[in-house]
Amino acid sequence: MSRNKITIGVLLLTMLVGMALIPPAMASTEEQQTNLTKDPVQLKIEALEAEMGEEGMKEVADYLELQASLPDVVKQMPYSGLAFAATDPESQAIKMGYIDNFDVSKKEKKRYKAGLQDIWDRYPNNITTDDYAFMSELGPMIEEEALKEYPVVGVRWYANSHQDFAYYACDGSAYASYAEDAADDPDVSGFELPGYRYYNHYWDAYWHVGGAPGCCDAYAGGAQIWADNGRMADAHHDFGISSHYLSDAGNPFHSKGAVDQVGNFVANLFTSNNHDLYEQYISNNWGSGANFGSYVSSNTQSITVTDPEQAVKDNADYSAQYYDYIWDKVNNHPDTFGSYFYVQYYTLLCVQKTAKYNHGLYDYIMT
Repeated sequence: MSRNKITIGVLLLTMLVGMALIPPAMASTEEQQTNLTKDPVQLKIEALEAEMGEEGMKEVADYLELQASLPDVVKQMPYSGLAFAATDPESQAIKMGYIDNFDVSKKEKKRYKAGLQDIWDRYPNNITTDDYAFMSELGPMIEEEALKEYPVVGVRWYANSHQDFAYYACDGSAYASYAEDAADDPDVSGFELPGYRYYNHYWDAYWHVGGAPGCCDAYAGGAQIWADNGRMADAHHDFGISSHYLSDAGNPFHSKGAVDQVGNFVANLFTSNNHDLYEQYISNNWGSGANFGSYVSSNTQSITVTDPEQAVKDNADYSAQYYDYIWDKVNNHPDTFGSYFYVQYYTLLCVQKTAKYNHGLYDYIMT
């Protein structure tokens, strides 16, 4: 019997047993440092924060405070990044300029402008679900106008990131290459059934929609069984696949923005131009420029994982808070958004957090 068939059987058994035996109390994660000495990643982040200065760190704190205080109706709003422009007059002017360029009548342009201004005037505390239909209508038009010169190129997350996240989480294991080689398999055409190519790589932190938690847990369970039976190459292979789904949740565009006004996952929202441009930016800066990959290879910290499903959800909770800012900057400045310091800073925080979770997932499986 082939390893793939064995793995499928093991996964099904693991999922059935897991649903029956895993108590809710195990659904917690706790951050810990592997030692008391700051690792190179933490030192690099602190250097960037020193460069930002007190004023810059206050801007970060104010943004995160706003995100934490947003009502659920705003967090779940379609194209919430468009509503977030209420906090920035420059962004508002850019959005109104996009509407001016719409190929619609003057009457329609006036309606769109008035409706959007009304949203901004009521943001964030007086938004209702009645606003969702308007945002679902206007949001795609704004994005299309802003990014009409940028074709969809396909979801790519962090280029070689999946392999790096898995490989460096193995802490020098002789079997690390098995995890590395398998980590990008879920992105290969035909790996998953049609219709799940996007859904399984997503978890919406606010709508609680997506298949990533279950996929991560299933492959982690299979990896544990291989490890318990001394099949370490197979264990690392399945860890690499499990890692993929955990890592996806660390991307803000994989944790928010792909759910429509009635809570349905919509693949064409997941594969939007904003999404593609952001992932292309990270791809271009993985091994050079901002060098996001170095925040993975130099990380020695971990977050304790006691439940892979919850770890995916927690990672999504963390990354989703940066979605509005990044979406807004990509939409406003598709050529230069990467030059905005906070785009880089928020991205590297997500990368660091994801690297920590992968270390924790590896320890959960192998110990």
